[in-house]
Amino acid sequence: MSDLVPAELLASDSPVAFFGYAHAKQGLHQALLERMLALGEPSRREPGILAYEIHQDSSRPDAIAFYELYANGAAVRDHLEQPYMQEFFADRMSLLESDFEMSVLNPVRSASPEPA
Repeated sequence: MSDLVPAELLASDSPVAFFGYAHAKQGLHQALLERMLALGEPSRREPGILAYEIHQDSSRPDAIAFYELYANGAAVRDHLEQPYMQEFFADRMSLLESDFEMSVLNPVRSASPEPA
């Protein structure tokens, strides 16, 4: 999985988030959507996953958008090692036009005011 997630993110002690798009091969959009949706339920049961959502973007109807938020890099690593994820990544290119278009997001939080 090092080709998808850099080692420094897998070692992060801070929250890690991803936003991206999956572009299905011609005629396989529904099959890809169903496959990605099927990953949601078991993924959301993993203890280190804070959010795991699949979206339709009305401005990009040909793409499936996704957002994932993990407690830390270890949670990402644990997720990628799950058998259902290993299976998905092993054959993803049979459904995808090109590999995931993905951005790593760094959660930003404002500092809490000190109690008076």
